[in-house]
This record gives sequence, C-alpha cells and structure tokens, in this order.
Amino acid sequence: MSATLEDPPLPPQGRVRTRVDSRVGSRSLVWLAILAVLAGLHAMRSVFIPLAFAVMLFFLLRGPVRRLTALRVPRIVASAIVLGAAVGVLALTALELAAPAVTWAKRLPSAVQELEAKSRTLRLPLEQASRGVQAVSTLGEVDGSDKVPRVAVVRPGWLQGMVEGAAEFTSQVALTIICAFFLLLDGEAVLGRLTTFAPSYARDHRASLLVGDVGRRMSKYLLTVTCINLGLGTVISIAFALIGMPNPLLWGGLAAVLTYIPYLGPAVGIALVALASFVTFPTAGTAALPPLVYFALASLEGNLVTPLVLGHSFRLSPLVVFVWLSVWVWLWSVPGAMLAAPLLMLLRIVCEENPSLAGLGHLLGGRSR
Repeated sequence: MSATLEDPPLPPQGRVRTRVDSRVGSRSLVWLAILAVLAGLHAMRSVFIPLAFAVMLFFLLRGPVRRLTALRVPRIVASAIVLGAAVGVLALTALELAAPAVTWAKRLPSAVQELEAKSRTLRLPLEQASRGVQAVSTLGEVDGSDKVPRVAVVRPGWLQGMVEGAAEFTSQVALTIICAFFLLLDGEAVLGRLTTFAPSYARDHRASLLVGDVGRRMSKYLLTVTCINLGLGTVISIAFALIGMPNPLLWGGLAAVLTYIPYLGPAVGIALVALASFVTFPTAGTAALPPLVYFALASLEGNLVTPLVLGHSFRLSPLVVFVWLSVWVWLWSVPGAMLAAPLLMLLRIVCEENPSLAGLGHLLGGRSR
C-alpha cells in the first residue's frame, strides 16, 4: 500500500503573507515600468517632443479639416490647406515679432547693468557686508609661490552653439509639421482602428464612442484655451500701447505663448516686462505700471475668464498641475512645460470617459462620470 506525499496546507497567516507579497511585487513592477517609461521619454525627447506637439496640432485642427471634408474636399487637400494656413500664420507672426525680439535681446546685457545701477542704493548695504565677510575669510589664506595650477576648459564658441541650436530647432519644427500632416490625413482612421482592441461588439461600440468623445473634448479644450490666450495677448498689447510701453505686439504675443505654461509662464512674462519697463521709463512709478497691468490681466484670465469659459468639466487640481508640470519640465525642459497642461487634460478626459478609470479622473481634479 503506497501513500502519496502532499504539501501541507498553508496556515491562514501564510496565505495572507503570500497575497501581500504578490501585491507588493506587482506594485514594484508598476513603479519599475513607470520609471522605464520616464527614462525612455527623457532619452528620446528629440523624437517624442515633435510627436507630442503634432498630436496637439491634430486635436486643434481636426475640426476645420472635418468641415472641409464634409464639403467634399479631398482629405489630403483639406489637411494641406488647414495645416498650411496655421503654419503660415505662425510664421508671419514670428517674422513680424522677430525684429523687436532681437532688439530687446541685444539690449538685455545693458538693460541688466542699467537695472543694477538703478537698484544700487538698495544693494549697497548688502555689498558692504559681503566685502567685510570676504575680508575676514581671506585672513587665513597663505600667499605662497607654489600655487596649484588650474586647467582652463575651452568651451565652444557661442556662434557654434547658436548654429547647432537653430539646426536642432528647425529639424524638430519640420518633424512636427510632417507628423501633424500625416495625423490630419490618417489620424481619424487610426483613432477608429483603436476600437479593434475591444473583444466584443458591445465593447467595440463603446470603445468607438469613447474615442470619439475623447477627440471631441480634447479639440474643444485646445481650441478654447488657444482663443483665450490670443485674447489675453490682444488685450495686453492694447493696454501696453495705451500706457506707452515699446513694442506692445511683442509683449502681447509673448503673453499669449507663455500662458500655455501654468504658473511659470505668467511669472516669466511679468519678470521680462518688469525688466524692460524699468530700463525704459525714467521713474519707478511709471516703470511699475506695465508689470502691474500684466499681473492684473493674467490674474483675471486665470481666476475668472478661463474657469468661467471652460467650466467644471475642464478643471484641474492645482496641486496635480504643479507636480505634473515639474515632472515634464524635468523631462523635456521648456517644451515639456508647454505640453504639460494639454497632456494632463488629455489624461483626465480619457479617465473620465472610461468608467474603470473614473477614480483617477476624480483625483486629477473634477467630477467623474
């Protein structure tokens, strides 16, 4: 008579410990996957940045392309017309503002020196204290003849750096335009083919509605935000022209672009306007007026106009926006700062349209469906 040997059953404490260990292991794998994705986004930013801007252009311009195709215009022609018009407007605006921007860039060193001279009376006590600390710290130094030699590091010239930066910027702009054109040409079909991942007809129909709703809401968000930013830039240009600020169109265009960046954009714009204002106007009272106007209009836009126009469905948690912005600035620097808010809104829209992700959508700042 043979007996079969079997493993004894685990006690309840052992089963609980096994489940806990499996949960910890799965969470560790999730965090490792997130870190791997972030490392990939940072390492291949020269490819992903143009692609991300192209996706935003697709959501922004898909409405006009669909209207032209509804009028029996071939999609390739409609995509070329809409994208060409958008790129042409941006190029003409950049050329129009290039001359005053270059002028202010050349004036920047002298402007900083002039600002330092005007604020010297405020900095004089601090400079005297700093000289005293430096004099005390040099008392213990020994002036010997055998000093350690220093190695001078020769850096490439600024002209070479500018040429390399311009070449990289041009290539990324060209890649963005090409990707945006192909997305406008075939992006609707690609979004439709996403529904093939659904395993049944009911889920396929639900997935089709979900993809359509996400595209429609994202297009509405980007179009609304762009109109608000252009309106803010126009109002700032008019206000600066009335108070005598030089190159009001430049500052209005700068404000329209910087408003895409939450928190940091308006702060940078106010700082630049303050620097230009304090080296332009003779008195402190008149010099403080342009940055105060910028601050008032930006505050009105951020706290009243944008929440009123977009409503609750596009509202985001300020803490989540700040953390998200910090991550994308670390990943992609300035382009990441400009893309942070649209990407976060895209994530929230996807979460709200998908019931299984409703909790994450609520965490990002609004009600879940």
